[in-house]
Order: sequence, then C-alpha cells, then structure tokens
Amino acid sequence: MAVTGTRTVRNICLQALWKAGITSTGTNAEADEFERALDDLNWMLKSWQQKRYNLWTGTYMTVTATATATQTLDPVRPMSIDGCRFKQGGSEMPMIPMTREEYDNLPVKTTTGTPTSYFYDRQRENAVLYVWPILSSATGQTFEITYTRELDDVSTDTISSTIDVPVEWYEAVIYNLADRLCDTFEIDSPYVRRRAEMSLREALAFDREESVWFGASVG
Repeated sequence: MAVTGTRTVRNICLQALWKAGITSTGTNAEADEFERALDDLNWMLKSWQQKRYNLWTGTYMTVTATATATQTLDPVRPMSIDGCRFKQGGSEMPMIPMTREEYDNLPVKTTTGTPTSYFYDRQRENAVLYVWPILSSATGQTFEITYTRELDDVSTDTISSTIDVPVEWYEAVIYNLADRLCDTFEIDSPYVRRRAEMSLREALAFDREESVWFGASVG
C-alpha cells in the first residue's frame, strides 16, 4: 500500500488557489492565475533555501581528485558544502573549511601535499571548490562531500512533476503559497495567514535530524 501520497506542482498550485479563495474548489484556474501561482511557488521555495527549511536536500557526492587547486563539482552549484573529506586508500580525513579571505591569504596556493583545507566559492550559476595543498599527482583519490542541494525549479515545464518537498511539508507549502497569493491578488484572509504560520512552525519542528545527543531527558 502506498503511503507517500505525492502531489505534482499542478496539484499544489491548484490547492493554494482554492485555499486563497481565488478559484472555487474543484475548478480549474484561469491561465494568468495559474501562472502567478507557479511564479510565487518558485520564489517561495527558492527563498526558503536561504533559511535552510530543507533538511531533505542534504546529500552526498564523490569528486575524483585532480592535481590542481580547483575541483569539478556535480551538481555544479550546491547551496552549501557542509563537509568535505579527503579519501585515499579507503581512509577518509576530514578537511577544514576556509573563508575567501583565508584562501586568498595563502602565500603559495600551489603548495603540494595532502589536501587538508577547502574553500567553496559559490557563484550565481556555477561554483568552484578550491583545495589546499594540492596533490602532486592524482592516483584515484577522491573528495567525499556532504552538501545541501538546490530545490528543483518550478516552471511550466515541471507542472506534471512531483513537487520537490516531502509529504509532511505539503500543508505548509500550500498554505504559505496561498498566503502569498492573497497578497498578490489583494485578498485579506487572516485565517490563511494563521494556518500558514502554524503549518510552517509544525513542519520546521519535525525538520531535524535524530541523534543520541539530542532529545534525551536529563535527570
């Protein structure tokens, strides 16, 4: 039996338009109404990335090391690099993150040795991972990276795709999108705003990793 109950981008937009009272429940939206909902949904999800409302986007990548300072990432623009480990011969060594200033102030960026530090330069579209020191020769070593990925874009090309949020976030997404649409269409709905705030708080309360170090009672 399926339990996920996934919904498409179209489903989410229509639900939000209904909740906001812009369209009647069960009816289709006008083209301009649906386009506005798509735009607002995309902007909302992208803005949530800045607030780290996206525990489910944490993931991993393996990058084959090269004997240069710059390493090629795939995907090319993680929202953040949360950890980087240099792997050689089956062993992984945690690396130390650097700021831009710290990397810029390295006197010799071509120093060779075992990479111990990294600087993630996130650009508008692409990004660059710098490591230091650099390998004198690359012989199968890798960088094991923990990162936060971007949320999928929402557009007319993705309306039939499953929205890139877990099911427990659907209510928060729908009501917060409905709240935005109320502003867009100049509708006063205190109920929608309250539900938006409440559902977001509830989603955030669940959006955390479990650990033996947290949540235990202290006697």
